[in-house]
Amino acid sequence: MRTKQAFRDKHTTFRRHLVSQQEEKLERDAWILQHTLDALEHYGAIGEDISAYHPLASEPGAADYPLQLAQRTKTVWLPISLPHGELQWAACSEDQQPGALGIAEPVGSRFASDVLKECAALVIPALAVDRSGQRLGKGAGYYDRALDQVRDHEVPIIAVVFDEEVVDTLPAQPHDVPVDAIVTDRTFLPL
Repeated sequence: MRTKQAFRDKHTTFRRHLVSQQEEKLERDAWILQHTLDALEHYGAIGEDISAYHPLASEPGAADYPLQLAQRTKTVWLPISLPHGELQWAACSEDQQPGALGIAEPVGSRFASDVLKECAALVIPALAVDRSGQRLGKGAGYYDRALDQVRDHEVPIIAVVFDEEVVDTLPAQPHDVPVDAIVTDRTFLPL
């Protein structure tokens, strides 16, 4: 079986290529938004609190992805990266600042990952997802630590990837938190 790093390398290369195809990336991002809204509707999260992420240029979703989701939800909690692999969360707003990892972060009050327990759905980034719900992140474990706190609260976790990043099987470790659904540019797939 391939290692997690081999999968990361493959999908990072794919994303670099896709960024150079601006028109195709814009079209895919529009479908990502639509299928995310389909997922939120499915889980009864329209008009409720959710979490999401602010995409880097290579990640699924347009730069205004969280703001678009905020138009259909009560609050969109966005992650703020802290040292030692910890995430805090702040409400999505147009007031943003560059974060520690080069990701735009909202300005405002910050909350621990406990805030996720009150969400109707968690929309999270991934590099790949397998058909059993195993998610592959970038390797720092930020999301695994945050998601571990909601593992017993039955909050649906929705991983967002490009269609080519849904694979048959990924390597898993005990600390990996599986997802409940996949959103791609082609579909919304509850697992």
